[in-house]
Amino acid sequence: MTDHDAPSGANEPGCALSPTGLWVRAQVRQSRRHRDGLLLALEPLDPHRPGRLSAVLSGPFLRQVEAASGVLLDPDHLVGEHTLLLTLVVDPLLGLTGQVLGLERGAFLQAWREQDRTAQAVLEADGLWDRQRGFPVPQKLRRVVLIEPDDAAPHPLGATLARWFDQGLLELIRLPVAYEEPGSVGALHEAFGAAYDQWDWGTLDAVVVEPGPGFAHRVLSDEGLMRRIAVLPVPVLFRRAGAPTLLDGVAFRACDTAEALLADLSEILRGELRTGGYARLSAIARTIGPDPAGSARASVSDAPADPSPARQGPLFD
Repeated sequence: MTDHDAPSGANEPGCALSPTGLWVRAQVRQSRRHRDGLLLALEPLDPHRPGRLSAVLSGPFLRQVEAASGVLLDPDHLVGEHTLLLTLVVDPLLGLTGQVLGLERGAFLQAWREQDRTAQAVLEADGLWDRQRGFPVPQKLRRVVLIEPDDAAPHPLGATLARWFDQGLLELIRLPVAYEEPGSVGALHEAFGAAYDQWDWGTLDAVVVEPGPGFAHRVLSDEGLMRRIAVLPVPVLFRRAGAPTLLDGVAFRACDTAEALLADLSEILRGELRTGGYARLSAIARTIGPDPAGSARASVSDAPADPSPARQGPLFD
């Protein structure tokens, strides 16, 4: 029922044991208001095992969770099987109780799904839910906007698109955004606004969205943001986040993995390879390899040799 290791060196002389909490998987049989927080009645998952523990979810922590998740926690939402981070305290009225220090985010999935279903119904009524999916597959991939995490960490999508840019396959415009941070909805509005400006002022073939390793990404279920994305005049391709979001349905294409999304982009490039034959197409062939279907109608063998295998910037006008 628990998974807890004492801190290293806790038994050494003069070393105080600081409570760090223990993860408990339990059945929340009852949840009710208590002071400005919630009082949870926990029981073992095995019905044949005795025992019951009261756990307090304090008001300040409750408000912190609600702010982070975007879900107003009704006591009924927490009834059921959950994983909680607890530390034991002695309450003057309740006796030995657990103090909730953390909640597994899966506890909020049901509430998030309900919120998304409501927003989806509104978007469907306004004709926006499947607007992106009505676009044809792009015939070329010359200029791409990549909206990616502002975390300085390597991500497969960003790394591959940067390599394609270095080898002259496409022009890449990178827009870093801090996901799951205060102000992230506004930052995403600005990023998609910049993508629209690029289309309006010049050319743009696709917007690629890499959410990074976070879990919730509730900003990608913001109804106002979805409306902006739905009317974007170019396809939006999205690597799905850890939990379902509205962008899964609004985007032109939503892929479970970066590899699947890159395969879709590679197929667009192969489409260009089948119909052209110049230095840029030679660079495409070197980078993504031969067409696995073996159905290329045109060959780059007649294209002039490119003396520089890696060129900075696009090999097109």
